[in-house]
Amino acid sequence: MPDPGRSLPPHPSPEQQRKQAKELLRDLRAGSPAALARFRRHLPDKPRLTLADAQFVLAREHGFANWAALNSHVEQADGEVTPAMLAAVHRAFASRDAGAIRTALLRNPAARGRINAPVFPFNAPALVHFAGTGDVAVVDALLDAGADPDRRSEWWAGGFHPLHVATGEVADRLLRAGATPDACAAANLDRPDLLARMLDTDPARVHERGGDGQTPLHFARSTEVADLLLSRGADIDARDVDHRATPAQWMLDRTRGAARYDLARHLVSRGASADVFLAAALGMADALRTMLENDPSLLDLRTGRGEYGAIPPSSAHIYQWTIGAGRSPLQTAAQFGQEEALAAMRPFASPRQRFVAACAAARADEARQLLREHPTLVAELAPDERRALPDAAWAADVPIVELMLELGFDPATPGQDGGTALHCAAWVGSLGATRAVLRDPRGRALIAARDPSHGSTPLGWCVHGAMNSGHPADDYPAIARALLEAGARPDPGWEAAPAPVRDVIRDFAAA
Repeated sequence: MPDPGRSLPPHPSPEQQRKQAKELLRDLRAGSPAALARFRRHLPDKPRLTLADAQFVLAREHGFANWAALNSHVEQADGEVTPAMLAAVHRAFASRDAGAIRTALLRNPAARGRINAPVFPFNAPALVHFAGTGDVAVVDALLDAGADPDRRSEWWAGGFHPLHVATGEVADRLLRAGATPDACAAANLDRPDLLARMLDTDPARVHERGGDGQTPLHFARSTEVADLLLSRGADIDARDVDHRATPAQWMLDRTRGAARYDLARHLVSRGASADVFLAAALGMADALRTMLENDPSLLDLRTGRGEYGAIPPSSAHIYQWTIGAGRSPLQTAAQFGQEEALAAMRPFASPRQRFVAACAAARADEARQLLREHPTLVAELAPDERRALPDAAWAADVPIVELMLELGFDPATPGQDGGTALHCAAWVGSLGATRAVLRDPRGRALIAARDPSHGSTPLGWCVHGAMNSGHPADDYPAIARALLEAGARPDPGWEAAPAPVRDVIRDFAAA
């Protein structure tokens, strides 16, 4: 991976790079330990080192696949990369169209030379970013452009290898391209045979750390792999570095039908610890009664908040993603369809807690009845509970958004990054949630509101979401049109949006 202590000067030249490679080789031959360490970081086993190897090391230190890629970048670096070129490359990647990506990289040598640079979210190179999408054509385009199948992301908590996120045909393609699996990759690929051979050779690899600082057990996809790892000494409650979460907590993925849900239950049966959220998701009614008898305040906990929120340098607990943002234990049980768990918790819950849980589960009759019995419930909600509306918009839960608006929740309540419910619905690409908020006069009044984190409007969030959210792109043009018809005005930078959204904004401005 690139050396964070080394960077190209503002105006690099090919001659300068060739000179540095020669100096590196000269230092090696003079017996410099530092020079030897630089070579061995990228060429650990090569017995005889040459000038070509020095050039390769220099290229890798700067984040390039090889010497040719570094030279291509250097030759383009002196004023030849225009904003239009960069915008074309950005649009191609945002489109996820393999043909467009191939064309953009072919026409822009500078971008091709940086194919392994950590320019995608979470300091990921392009191949790591796209390997988890299942799109073999895009992965082929990146490999053909020189993407390194072993280049990891440069995330502080632990870099993701492409094989940490790839499955199926994409994983097969990466392996054919020369990708080298580690223990975490073997677990993710569900290859107990490969994993067993690794552990036979080096038993300590059972504790190996991969992306986000996860262990191989975090990556397991089958009971066979999980049991193999446990038999070799894996810590069943090991916490990853970035999200402070155990393997079982990573495996929920929002629904009982998720691929690894049953594996989470298996780990608990093998002795994994279960907190109130995991117990609610798995339907552990007896365990929940015991927990709440000891501490009823557990029902006030929320995913993504307090001890489950961000604790720098780590991000929020993994429940933010595997359950959802702002969920209570009651909401979690409802989300996972655990009626017995809900029944076990209700005697410990206040009317306010039951009301929020009913709203978040779209139990309209129950929520309306509670509001009739306690007319001041909405006014009495705590800030975390009021945030349930923008969180529902962020989750694209249209029936829940509609119910909460009906019952008096305020769409201006700050949610993700301080955005209103309209911001959140627009960013995730939910046309239904966007229309629901716009139908409410209070929501329509938010059309020009700017969030406190980015200073952007709901239309700005729509443009940014279309480019970066990873959600299906089909609804973004219609969302942009709905916002424009409600009075939105585009901010500078909308031209970088994917073509369908860009065309809607341009056509509206021209009308």
